[in-house]
Amino acid sequence: MSKKLIYLTTNPHKVEEANAFLGEKYGIGLMIMNPNFSVPEIQAKTCAEVTAFSAKYAADKLEKPVLKSDTGLYIEALGGLPGPYNAYFDKQIGIDLFLQMMKDISNRKARLEHCFAYCEPNTEPVVFSGGGTGRIAYEQRGELGRWHDKFYIPDGEEMTLSELRAIDHAREAAYWGHALDDFAKWYLERIKNGTD
Repeated sequence: MSKKLIYLTTNPHKVEEANAFLGEKYGIGLMIMNPNFSVPEIQAKTCAEVTAFSAKYAADKLEKPVLKSDTGLYIEALGGLPGPYNAYFDKQIGIDLFLQMMKDISNRKARLEHCFAYCEPNTEPVVFSGGGTGRIAYEQRGELGRWHDKFYIPDGEEMTLSELRAIDHAREAAYWGHALDDFAKWYLERIKNGTD
């Protein structure tokens, strides 16, 4: 496969994930790009909407197909917050203050959403969504991954995503859902059929 897929991100964890799954598992060549223009993130209720808008904006501006991803954390007791504002919460308050805010909340239920949007110039984006349900730990546990990885415990587990990643990356990856696999299979089928 000679043509590389443009993946827009500045997040090193997303780069690692994309290279492991799209590159190593599916053989999709990637060009990781931090564009020289600002990609707006709209205010929306889901990261699927945010990702779709960003992918379309970037594809039209670059005049090339792009892949964009986003993760949302929806906490039941907080009315779904931070939702698609996950990265903003991390930047503004961080893990310690966030867990301090959550310390007296007994309802720890949460849902993780993982989205990938692919868009070609002047077309509508195609969005692949995955994720799962879990709960919020009372303290930070683990050193690997994004901020929520260190306090989000998937249903059926006693360890955070961060702790799981440290001992079994494949087991941890399963809790993100199948969005990346669904995208890869769809994309490879398009290449096979000559539609990309």
